Amino acid sequence: MKTKNTNNAIIFVIGIVAIAVLLNLVSLRGFFRIDLTHDRKFTLSEASIETVQKLNDTMTISAYFTESLPPPYAQHSRYVHDLLEEYLAASTGKFAFEFSDPTSAETTEDKAMKKDVKRDIFGRMVREPTSVEKELGDLGLQPVEIRVIEDDEQQTKRAYMGLVIRYQDKHEVIPVVQDLADLEKNLTSLMRKLVRDRMPKLGLIKDQRGPSIERIKQGLSENASLESVDLNAEGAISDDIDALLVAGSGEHFGVHGAEKIDAFLRKGKSAVIALDRVNVDPKSFQHQMVGPRSPTHQIFDLLKSYGIEIDGGLVADAACASLNMQENRGGFSFSLPVKYPFVPELLNLSFESQVTKGLSGVILPFASALKLSEQAGFKTEVLAHSSKVSWLEKEPFNLDPRRNWGEANIEPDGPHVLMVQARGILPGKPAQEKAVESRLIVVGTSAFMWDDFLSGPNQVLALNMVDWMLADSALLAMRARTFTDAPLNAELSDGLRQAVKYGNIIGVPFLLVLYGLIRWRMREARRRSLRIA
Repeated sequence: MKTKNTNNAIIFVIGIVAIAVLLNLVSLRGFFRIDLTHDRKFTLSEASIETVQKLNDTMTISAYFTESLPPPYAQHSRYVHDLLEEYLAASTGKFAFEFSDPTSAETTEDKAMKKDVKRDIFGRMVREPTSVEKELGDLGLQPVEIRVIEDDEQQTKRAYMGLVIRYQDKHEVIPVVQDLADLEKNLTSLMRKLVRDRMPKLGLIKDQRGPSIERIKQGLSENASLESVDLNAEGAISDDIDALLVAGSGEHFGVHGAEKIDAFLRKGKSAVIALDRVNVDPKSFQHQMVGPRSPTHQIFDLLKSYGIEIDGGLVADAACASLNMQENRGGFSFSLPVKYPFVPELLNLSFESQVTKGLSGVILPFASALKLSEQAGFKTEVLAHSSKVSWLEKEPFNLDPRRNWGEANIEPDGPHVLMVQARGILPGKPAQEKAVESRLIVVGTSAFMWDDFLSGPNQVLALNMVDWMLADSALLAMRARTFTDAPLNAELSDGLRQAVKYGNIIGVPFLLVLYGLIRWRMREARRRSLRIA
């Protein structure tokens, strides 16, 4: 009897091993993964699937990752491999990828060169790059220095963690894989950039003397070709420009600038118009109002004819961001965060629009409120409000960050509209012209794009605006996806929260052990019930 049970156990173990081997053999020719996250964060977006399914030629991604990287970099390599497997599974045979460790391609001369380390005049240890490093450097990949523990000592190691996307005779590079949350978005954006026939052209109309927006221009240039538009030049805005980004107070518009923008939009084009009714110096906080008698005021009149009026005051909000102010006390200088109501932090962003969906932490410094009036055929949608504890400040403005707000006579009357999107047939169109739909976003400030205030959420907002104008809604949905943790509901009682917490930590393993004990007892009972005939 004992021998028979032993043989059955051996057969059972052999069967399990055979099934495991068979599954592994099958998995070599296929890829399968179940995404159990509530927002499908590990599932390819529609934009990624569409991109690889519509390839006209083979696209290859080369992933260069140094082997045996310590945590958390080892996780990066695993995630990249799984993500590329997802792309491959979604493709129609015109996508391929390869993983390699650059050090495996080093020659004997390369290895000898890596040992030839010298000290430069600054005391740093330097050496000549190997042939592999030169080749990858020409592609745009550079090694990064990471700290590892080897031979019980902390050492600095040069490692590669980059991607090269090749399509026909072109290539794009992700030099270092750092933020896994943005990897799919960045990868798909570069893939779409390689396959498109023409880069969309974005016309930029900005005050020459206004604050710098170089950082946001750099981000925009990844998905569109930027071209400065001079409204003082003769002729209309060029037809090869797909959309306009208008920023500032309008001092650069010239006599017919507003008319040219209106004519551009009536061709079925798009624009983001971020206008400042109050010119503010972000360093000194000196300011100047753009008055109704100013020759640059015509752009405000144009928007009013569309049913979107930019108020002359500034919105102040108790739900605001902080400014770091330098304080000198006792001979010491230090930075002190000061709440500044003229930099509202948006809490009421529209979840319906792809422009603002999923965004938080957006700030709109020195913003004016928008007043809307319905126009037939031209639909407006509010994208952002100030909070209920906001109010309007009129001239004369006191923008001093150290202002004593406790002495101010404030009566909150919010929320106030700060940003809208609109689409449809522009009001006032002559009947003899063909009616075409235009797309428009209006913001009561351009300061959210200034280098001084450009945060991560603000940059995403600006990129979303441009993608909305260029009608690439698929990329908008990708930017809204995040790798945030899923916290417990804040409304749960303390007792229930602790029960859920320890239930996950202890309860699941306990149930597994309990299941094993029950199965064992059932088998023992069954074995004892057997009788030899």
